Amino acid sequence: MPFPQNYRIGVVADTHDRWVPRVGELFKEVDEIWHLGDVCNEEILEELRAINSKLTVVLGNNDFHLDFPISLNLERGGERFHLIHILPKRMPSDCQWLLFGHTHRPLDEIHEGVHLFNPGSAGRANKGAPLSVGFLVREKGKKFRVEKVLL
Repeated sequence: MPFPQNYRIGVVADTHDRWVPRVGELFKEVDEIWHLGDVCNEEILEELRAINSKLTVVLGNNDFHLDFPISLNLERGGERFHLIHILPKRMPSDCQWLLFGHTHRPLDEIHEGVHLFNPGSAGRANKGAPLSVGFLVREKGKKFRVEKVLL
């Protein structure tokens, strides 16, 4: 089955046991959800699964009782994504996108040919950064792009 022309992925990180209902409102039309770690409580994942059962999660440094991988390599629409909680010191060579959390601050930039994206924190703000989430959006005939939304 070919990949859909239009596709929207909700990206969230660092919820830290805090559920912000606006996340549910923003993610209600996504095709899938990616959580980049520091969930801290299964109840947060239940909230996300209620929005969309296509939920992908990587472990954060505070996810002591959850059973998910530390990192994942995914492919969507011909683009390669690496999901991890803490930004590695060395850029992976096998991806076009590196998505991470941990800093609680949004980031969207290209480094060594890899698109780095951190949606910020949806649970705890840090160093003046407001709560936020992100989207990876693919429209007909185009590559994925980032959208950031403040909560």
